[in-house]
Amino acid sequence: MAFSRSIKGAQIPKPCELCETDTNIKWKCVQCNTLMCEKCKKIHLKVQTSITHDIVDVKGSEAKKEQEHTIITDNIPCQIHKKKLNCMFCRTCDRLVCPDCITASHKKHDLDSIETVCNERREKLKEIESKFSEKFTLCEKENSKVRDFKAKYEQFSAESVQKINQQEKLIMNEVIKYAKALREQIESEKQRIEKSITEKEKQMAEVKETLLYKQSNIQEVLESNQAAYVFNTFSEFRKNEIPDASFEAFPDESKNFFPTKGSLMNMTNLFGSLQKSKLPKGLPQVNLDVIKSYTTDFNTVDGIIIQDDKTAWICDDDIPTLHKINIDDKITTVKDISRLFTVPFIITSNVNNDILVIDRTCNDDERVIVLDRDGQVKWTYQGNNQVNSGDKLFNPADIVTTSDML
Repeated sequence: MAFSRSIKGAQIPKPCELCETDTNIKWKCVQCNTLMCEKCKKIHLKVQTSITHDIVDVKGSEAKKEQEHTIITDNIPCQIHKKKLNCMFCRTCDRLVCPDCITASHKKHDLDSIETVCNERREKLKEIESKFSEKFTLCEKENSKVRDFKAKYEQFSAESVQKINQQEKLIMNEVIKYAKALREQIESEKQRIEKSITEKEKQMAEVKETLLYKQSNIQEVLESNQAAYVFNTFSEFRKNEIPDASFEAFPDESKNFFPTKGSLMNMTNLFGSLQKSKLPKGLPQVNLDVIKSYTTDFNTVDGIIIQDDKTAWICDDDIPTLHKINIDDKITTVKDISRLFTVPFIITSNVNNDILVIDRTCNDDERVIVLDRDGQVKWTYQGNNQVNSGDKLFNPADIVTTSDML
C-alpha cells in the first residue's frame, strides 16, 4: 500500500496521522494533505479552522494516484551476501544492508527503513529535477536569445553587403558615364586637330603646285635664247611676289587623360569604408493581424481559456458566474455556472482540461476552485490553515499549472 512502510520485507500499516493509533485509514484532507481514520475525520471537520476542508476517500482517485507511485523496496539483492535481500538502510555508512550485514558490522549504526530513505531521496531527486528544469528553461531562454541574435546579425550583415553592392553599382555607373564623357571630349578634340591638319595639307598641296608651275616657266625662259622672252618674263615675275611657303604652327596643346594617383584613402573617400556600428538588440518586430473578432453581452472579460477548437470558458468579475461558450460564426453561451462563485477573476486549465478559478470571497480572502471539463467541482483550496490565518489570508494574484499538476 502507498500508506505503509516496509521493514525487513514485511508490510506495516501506517497509522492515522492525527491520533497515530488507528491503522484503518479511510480518509484524506486535501487542504492539510493528512491521512486519517473515521473518528479523526469527524473531529477534523468540527474544528473551526478546517470546517470547510475537503475530505476524500483514500480508496478513490487519491489512493489510486498514490498506488501508481508505490516503490518496491523488498527485492534489492545485497552486494556482499549475494543470496540475501537488503532490508534496511544504514545512514552511518550510507548504504543498503541485509540482515547478515547488520549482524556483522552495522548493529549500533543509524538504521532506517528502505522505504523511508527511498522516499527522502525521491524528494531530493524531485528538487534536483526541478533545478534541472529551471536550468533547462534558462537555457531555452538563452537559446532563444542566441537565435534572435543570429537572425538579427544575419540581417545586419546582409544589409551591409547590400549597401556595398548598391554603392559599387552606383559608382560603376557614374564611372562609366564619366569615362564616356571623357572619351567624347577626346574624340571632339581629335576631330578639331585632324581638321586643322587636313586644311594645312590642302594648303601645302596648292602652294607646291603653284611653285612648281612658276619654277617651270622660269626654267623655260632660262633655256630660251630669245632676249625679248627674258625681258617680258622678268617684268611679270618682278611684279608678282613669290608665294609664301610658311604655315601657321601646329597647336601647342590638346586634351590628355591623367589617371588619378593616390592611396587607399582616395578610394575610401570615393567609395566609403567599414566602421564600427552598434548591433541590433531586442526581439524581432512582430506584426499582429486581427483574424476575427467577436462581440459578447458581458460587461467585461477578465479571463478566458480555450477548451477545444470551438469551446471556451469565460469569467467576468462583475457577476459571480462562469460562462461556457461555443465559438463559431458568433459566440453562444451554452452553460452558466453560478451560486458557486463570488468574484471569479482568474481562470486557467491543466493537462487534464480541469478548470482552475481564483475566486475572491472578500476583499483580502480568496480561494481556488477546480472544476472538471463538464463544470463539476472536484476540489477547492483556501490556503494552508497553519500559514493563512489571522491577518495572513490566502490571496493569490495569479495561477499557473505545469505538466505535473493533476
